[in-house]
Amino acid sequence: MASRVLRRSLAAPLPSTAPASSSAFVLPCKKLVLSYSEQQGSHRGMRAFLGSGQVARLAERYPSVEVVVERNEKAGRHPQLRGVYLNGRTKEICVRNLPPSGIAAKAQLLLDSSGAKIVPIRRPSVQSTTESVRGVWSAFHEEQRQ
Repeated sequence: MASRVLRRSLAAPLPSTAPASSSAFVLPCKKLVLSYSEQQGSHRGMRAFLGSGQVARLAERYPSVEVVVERNEKAGRHPQLRGVYLNGRTKEICVRNLPPSGIAAKAQLLLDSSGAKIVPIRRPSVQSTTESVRGVWSAFHEEQRQ
């Protein structure tokens, strides 16, 4: 009897009725904002990127990501890519004087990113799952000294 149970648990799972194209994965990036200017020289690569149709292909490839193109006419502002993530964080990348292929690579970097903070690898912070033996210190717990 035990061998039947073991064989049954090791058996291959039954094929699901859901189509293979549907997936439960959701990209962490929910919005990609491209800001540029029509006059400034450092925006030349961004204007070429927008004119080449790569933005439309990017939007078709990632339908769950909202792609926004905004014109920025403030003087002294360089072109930027900004990713807005599901965890509420944003990441900005300056794409000043980059060619369209470089801008596409940076956009892909934002789309593949999780939006989490960068943590140092050398010395990770210590996080405990148990409370301190002494408890949490507070100045209000200290006895009055005379």
